[in-house]
Amino acid sequence: MAVIGIDVGGTKIAAGRLGTDLCVERSVVIPTPHGGIKIVDAIAALCADLGSDSTAPITAIGVGLPATIDAVTGRVAHSVHTGMVDFDAAGPLETRTGLPVVLDNDANLALLAEHRMGAAEGSQTALLLTLGTGVGGGIVIGGQIFRGGRGHGAELGHICVDGDGPPCQGDCPGHGCLETMCSGTAITRDLRAFAAVNPNTALGALHAVGKLDSRSGLALARDGDSDALQVFAGAGRWLGVGVASLCNAFDPDVVVIGGGVSDAGEVILGPARKEYLARALPPTRRAEVVRATFGHEAGMVGAGILAADAI
Repeated sequence: MAVIGIDVGGTKIAAGRLGTDLCVERSVVIPTPHGGIKIVDAIAALCADLGSDSTAPITAIGVGLPATIDAVTGRVAHSVHTGMVDFDAAGPLETRTGLPVVLDNDANLALLAEHRMGAAEGSQTALLLTLGTGVGGGIVIGGQIFRGGRGHGAELGHICVDGDGPPCQGDCPGHGCLETMCSGTAITRDLRAFAAVNPNTALGALHAVGKLDSRSGLALARDGDSDALQVFAGAGRWLGVGVASLCNAFDPDVVVIGGGVSDAGEVILGPARKEYLARALPPTRRAEVVRATFGHEAGMVGAGILAADAI
C-alpha cells in the first residue's frame, strides 16, 4: 500500500509518495499555478508521476491547501494565496485520478505530522506556525486537531500583532497580521527595503542585481552579516509577539515552528523565544518553542498520514 501526500503552498507544490511505514519514498516540487482548476490539473499530473514507478498500488491522496475547508460541504471556502473561493477541489481530482481524495488545511496537516511522530508527539495541547509565503497555523487540543465550528479555525497567521502595520497579503483585509510581519514574503520585503536605502552593503549588492530574497538574505545572515541578522531578528521578534499571545490564550505544551523560513533556525527562533518569554504571562511561559522535525516537508507528510487514516 502507498499513499500520496500533497502540500500546496503559495509558491510551490510539494508532493510525496509514502509507503506503509509513512516514510517518504519519492518527492517532487513544482511551482504553484494560480487558480483552482490549474492547481487540480497540476496535482493530478504529480500523482500520475509518483504512481508511475510505485511497487505498491496508490490507495488514496491527501491534499493540504493554504485555505479554509468547509467541514460540512468539503469545499474550499476561501484561500488568500490560490484564488479558490467556494471551490470543489476533491471532486475533480477524484475524477482525474480515480482515487479517494481527502483535504485539509495545510498547517493542520503539518501539525498532524508533528503530533503523530514529530516535535509535538505525545502532547495534549500544541501549537504550530508554518512560516512560508504566508503564515499558517494549527492547534491540538486534548490530543486532537482543532478546526473550529465549520473547519475555518486556527488561521493563526492572521492574528493581528500590529494594528498599524503593513496591509496583509492577498484579499485578507487585515493590517499587521503575523503573516505580514514574519513570513518569507515579509522578510524579503524588509531585506529589500533596507538594501534600497543602504546600497553600499552586502544586502545592497544583492539587491542591485535582483538576487535579494529571504533565502539569499539568510545565507548572508548565516555568514554573520550584521544587517541581514538584524532583519531576521526583527521578524523573529514579531514571531515572538504572536507566540506570546497564543501561549496566553491556549497554554500549550509545545510551540512548533515549521515551513521554509524555519530553515533559518536560531537566526529567527532565538529572537522569537526571547520576545515570547518577555511578553507571555508567567504561567504560560512553560512551552518550548522548537523547530518542526519534518521541516518544510511536514505538510506533505501530514497529507500522506491523512490519506492513510482515511483508508
